Amino acid sequence: MKISTRGRYGLYFMLELARDYGEQRRSVKSVATERGISDLYLEQIVASLKKEDLVKSTRGAYGGYELNHPPEEITVGQIFKSVEENIVAVESDEKDGKNERFLWGRIRDAISDVLDHTTLKDMIDYDGEGLDDYMFHI
Repeated sequence: MKISTRGRYGLYFMLELARDYGEQRRSVKSVATERGISDLYLEQIVASLKKEDLVKSTRGAYGGYELNHPPEEITVGQIFKSVEENIVAVESDEKDGKNERFLWGRIRDAISDVLDHTTLKDMIDYDGEGLDDYMFHI
């Protein structure tokens, strides 16, 4: 499974808002600058997050974006579904039989379960223990 830049950048933005939840609003430009990404591209992604009611904006001198729900109520799955066009764990092939499709379905379900049960709070509370390399090679 590959996550596009839209998914990654959307997650970056939401994590920054989660870290600042209840304390301050953040501008797209400030997050883009911190992460070294295009603020114009991030603005497009944030529009999708806002459309799905995950963030809200306030105008004015102390304006910016903030989470529309507490970090423990927003899952990574919600974020990816709002900004990704298609999340595919394994693309099926016309040569695949029922046994292969069974495995691809289980992989899809396992990934969906992780995304749908990992919240922003889980991520910001994670201390980095127990994960050396997140790449899985076969």
